[in-house]
Amino acid sequence: MKILFWLSLLLIAYTYLIYPGLIFLLARLFPRPTKEKSDFTPPVVMLVAAYNEEDVLAEKIENCLALNYPREKIQFLFGSDGSDDATNQILSSQTDPQIQSELFPTREGKSSVLNKLVSMVNEEIIILSDANTIYHPEAVKNLVNHFSDPDIGGACGKLSLQNESGAPGGEGEDLYWCYENMIKEAEGSINSVISANGAIFAIRKETYKPLPTEIIVNDDFSITLMVLQEKLRVVYEPTAIAVEKASPNMEGEFVRKIRISSLNFNSLPELIPLMHPRYGFTALAIFSHKILRWMVPLFGFGLLISNLFLFQVGGIFPILLLGQGVIYLGALLGFLGDKIFDNAGPFIPFYYLAMINIALVVGFWRTLARTQKRAWDRVPH
Repeated sequence: MKILFWLSLLLIAYTYLIYPGLIFLLARLFPRPTKEKSDFTPPVVMLVAAYNEEDVLAEKIENCLALNYPREKIQFLFGSDGSDDATNQILSSQTDPQIQSELFPTREGKSSVLNKLVSMVNEEIIILSDANTIYHPEAVKNLVNHFSDPDIGGACGKLSLQNESGAPGGEGEDLYWCYENMIKEAEGSINSVISANGAIFAIRKETYKPLPTEIIVNDDFSITLMVLQEKLRVVYEPTAIAVEKASPNMEGEFVRKIRISSLNFNSLPELIPLMHPRYGFTALAIFSHKILRWMVPLFGFGLLISNLFLFQVGGIFPILLLGQGVIYLGALLGFLGDKIFDNAGPFIPFYYLAMINIALVVGFWRTLARTQKRAWDRVPH
């Protein structure tokens, strides 16, 4: 029981604290800069898969046309995945030649839409975005600069969340993305980001392979893996900024995390080959940042059960059990505060951490049971 306890505690600490701290230090001591040129402006195309996006589509199109990139070198291709609101009418009404659209009659899911859109373009650089993501005017230029370095296969930007409602779901998501962005920046500085955010992600078209559509996967993660399989780098560019509205409530964020977790587990066949030592830092980062983090619910269960058995041993174990109790109580108080007062207060970190780990368990079960839907549902704002 002591071995189980200390091993579980060490793995949790390594996942959330030791690994991030280690790569922050390595990124400061041994940064690997890219050889980008500030005047590099190759032809690019932005792809946007959309489903029932009537509320945000007009703003997205306006934002696309306002980007600071040579007008003759950037195109925008929208794919409507069987939308049944005003999305198709909005897209069909566009007269600017930079805005092109494909209106697919039946809903097949984002992976299918991306596969079809990619097959229609000839540009060397593809930018992946979402309909509800608003780019800073310089974002595309700052991303694309990196591709003047032949070792760069992808570049992802910084996603900033606006929590207009002030709801706990948005607060937790904002904390999570601040933490994730710091890790991505450090990983990219050392060698490569291992999971880009698909809301602001540029890749070389030559690295793209059709996404599976029978077993649906997380396209952001899978496309990153495609680049890494070519032994190219994915870098993080903090000055390429995009903004999205945060989830309006924890329920919406919970549903989204369950889907992401399930789709990530579906990507395991693509991920396992990259664990080979020949991939160096990439293998370490995938193991530390992904595999171990997905196993935190198992480690947490082992920690709690072993601590209960060790309680009678005395010494430090009763104190550590009390500490676990405080964390779980904090999550419960955050949940109750959210439900009763719509405000989790200071307990939001505990509440959000519990939520994402429960979502991992549910997502894993959906992967095993093959019950995750192929097509995505928007979280309403």
